[in-house]
Amino acid sequence: MLSQFAHCRLDAESQAGPRQHKTMSADASAPAPAVSVAVTELPSPPASPTGSAATVETPSGPDSPARPGPRTFPSFPLLPAELRLKIWHMSFLPRAVELHTRRAHYADGDQLGVPQSQSRNPAALSVSAEARAAALECYTVALPLLAPPSRTPTFERPGGLLQDSDRVLYLNLEQDTLVLLGDLHYTRLTNLLEWFRKMDKPARGRSAAAVNGKGLRRLAMSVAPWAHEVGAATLKAFTRTVFADIEEFILFMYSDRLPPPTWMGGLCVLEEAAADSDYYRRFVIGRGRQFRVGDGWMVVGQKPMKVADISFEEGW
Repeated sequence: MLSQFAHCRLDAESQAGPRQHKTMSADASAPAPAVSVAVTELPSPPASPTGSAATVETPSGPDSPARPGPRTFPSFPLLPAELRLKIWHMSFLPRAVELHTRRAHYADGDQLGVPQSQSRNPAALSVSAEARAAALECYTVALPLLAPPSRTPTFERPGGLLQDSDRVLYLNLEQDTLVLLGDLHYTRLTNLLEWFRKMDKPARGRSAAAVNGKGLRRLAMSVAPWAHEVGAATLKAFTRTVFADIEEFILFMYSDRLPPPTWMGGLCVLEEAAADSDYYRRFVIGRGRQFRVGDGWMVVGQKPMKVADISFEEGW
């Protein structure tokens, strides 16, 4: 095929007219003129060390999409026990867990004030005996919950009622933030905080016969029950009594007393309110002005309070 292509090329050149070129000898021993052939091929995938075609990786760079990391680690059980326990404890991050109660009704009886929650317990409690034991060292308080009679979170038929259940919400009182939805009910709130003080485990080095612990350290509440003319004065009174041991107090911009009906459980996320948002500016120049002290917010508990947005997300 190559010789035919060269022969056709020479015929075409002879027909095009005389050209100046070197005279070549017809000696059979003379080498044939070199012919260069350019071949264009499509690039093939790089070969992997095993001999099979490697997967083409997405280039990494500031404009390239982020690639998810590995989601499994099959060699984890082979690690030393001390290292596994350390990894488990490092996975117990601070959470924001929500509580809500149904509207008060005379038929509730003893169930009045017992909370419900759609927040999930840490996943480590359901992984293995080793992981559960490590998690129980961190989450030392188990709050009893009532269960609704259906999967609909807004089910509230008077008298028809929430069922006793064995479900509890595990909490770490030192790092978890308790998110209370709905209006302010003084008796429910004080009873809940007092219960946390009784359940707070004695600190290391303190005898079990000592006084109760500090209880809950971080509390978030809706801005709705405080957005009245004497909201700041009421909050100051709470600061001297029931909120005295609170280390972080947050008001969030969500007024409903129940989670969104489309949220079937998962994560509560608290983020600092955006200062350039319209609702935040309206709050600051309106009812929220009474909570201001200079350029910041009034002290509630042990530190200045914060104002945040809340979102409800799926996941653990």
